[in-house]
Amino acid sequence: MMLRMMLLLSRLPYGTLHAMGDLLAVLAQRVFGYRRVVIRGNIGRSFPEASTSERRKIERQYYRHFGAITVESIKHFTVSEKEAMSRMDYAEAELFDAFYAAGRSVLIAGGHMNNWELYALTANQSIPHEVMAVYKKLSNVEMDLAMRESRERFGLKMVRTVDSKTWMESHIGEGKTPKAVVMGFDQSPADPQKSWWNVFLNQETAWYFGLEKWAREYDLPVVFGHIQKTGKGRYRTVYEVVTDAPRTLPEGAILERCIRLLEKDIQLHPEQWLWSHKRWKHPRGEGQPLHQNVESTPSNPIQSSTHA
Repeated sequence: MMLRMMLLLSRLPYGTLHAMGDLLAVLAQRVFGYRRVVIRGNIGRSFPEASTSERRKIERQYYRHFGAITVESIKHFTVSEKEAMSRMDYAEAELFDAFYAAGRSVLIAGGHMNNWELYALTANQSIPHEVMAVYKKLSNVEMDLAMRESRERFGLKMVRTVDSKTWMESHIGEGKTPKAVVMGFDQSPADPQKSWWNVFLNQETAWYFGLEKWAREYDLPVVFGHIQKTGKGRYRTVYEVVTDAPRTLPEGAILERCIRLLEKDIQLHPEQWLWSHKRWKHPRGEGQPLHQNVESTPSNPIQSSTHA
């Protein structure tokens, strides 16, 4: 029933959906208090130097942003390829050309800034590589299938996290068509004991280590995608090379570089990150190292048993 309603709503024009998104934001914030405790706690800990009024401003702006992102995601079920492409610009995409010409697959790192769903729809058309995105399967089987089919309509390949290692072994390597693997790396890890810990947004934070592990294991260049908002329902992705020689860097340096790029984007436009996500669910365990200044440490081989 819910999926059927969303498919019907997706036929509406962007203007109508954005008006609904504005209403949704008001209801979520003022009537239902949607995840208010989570949102306020995340913002408060991330910006301890901000005044109460400054934090509440970020909160209000986030709810409006959340409303817009929600209705835009519904639109993606039926949006045409032409319209989707017209709403996402790409900058510095030509940097992929040299990697493709050399036969090198790449990792694309990004966080939950702005409309990552629109990025998923349009990424495959913007670069020479075939694009695969790693995703966590939804608990609702019907919604999971609909989401996957929607994102794959224009060429993107979706691979579940549990299947990603097998896919990598089959598709990444010398003599194979170069691929671009998209990893959203800012979700909360399931196992804090197998995580990389550092200070992010003024808080001790756990990270999945897979991004760095894969970059080293397969010798993949890492590119960061900055998703920026340029107008209502319009975005730009700016690509930036993090490293083209992952095995030469100290342990953790690749992940740390990506984290700092994301942190800077959040600090510039805090309302555009996913504050309603329970990002900081686990405390750092006894004996878990808190990593700092990894660029200055010697390079060490990664032990697969140490980090997830």
